[in-house]
Amino acid sequence: MADFRNQGLRARDADRVDACTMLDNARATGELTEAEHAGRTASAMTARTFGDLDKLIGDLQIPKNLVGTPLLRPQRRNELRRWRIVIAAVSIAALVGALGGCIARNTVSKPDIPDPTTGAGLASFIAAYQDHYGDSLADQVSAFPKYVVVDRRVAGAQRDDYLHYDGSFQRLSDTSRSSGNEQVDLSKLDLPKLAGLLAGAPQTLHLPGGKITHINIECKPGQDPVVSIYVDNGPKSGRLAVTAKGEPVELNLPQ
Repeated sequence: MADFRNQGLRARDADRVDACTMLDNARATGELTEAEHAGRTASAMTARTFGDLDKLIGDLQIPKNLVGTPLLRPQRRNELRRWRIVIAAVSIAALVGALGGCIARNTVSKPDIPDPTTGAGLASFIAAYQDHYGDSLADQVSAFPKYVVVDRRVAGAQRDDYLHYDGSFQRLSDTSRSSGNEQVDLSKLDLPKLAGLLAGAPQTLHLPGGKITHINIECKPGQDPVVSIYVDNGPKSGRLAVTAKGEPVELNLPQ
């Protein structure tokens, strides 16, 4: 998808947010399944370069609000390939539409979990995580409005499990340990303080009408745990980073 000259450019937090927004759009439009979305989003959060991000979004259609971003500048797309993707998507949509009624009649939708990007929802997830695994340790947590992705260290092994939670825990995949993150004890989060910060994040970031797309919890080597809150209102996005106790660390206002 990208110009080969841009493949090695370092991605910024804003680029990762744009990639996650594109992945969210792809899930909403049926381009990605929940499992595919969860796996790609977990990878996007730790992507280092534009090339890494391109591998995750190169087969997806471009949402209108992201066309002009550095991640998706027009010259970084091959228009012919784009139209091939559009045609394929239309064909698949027609097939899904034809089968939709049958699927709807024979499946029971799963109740939504409490939104993990709210204080109450995050607390609910942590309680479920601790009850399921017997501890509250994680290398990285990425929480979205309808599910959570967790990078959990496997005891006694040099590998991590990638987990997906949407009311029950599923193992997406495993990988050799590469993030280098230190473990975060989720029980140490000041949830009442974080609840207030989450509720007021759109106002704090000067994004009226904005919504939290996701939050990320991790601890870089030699540093304290950081909770990053990402907000998007359509044309603009921003990020608020705080400590586990809710103390401000960084504020990235929309440009």
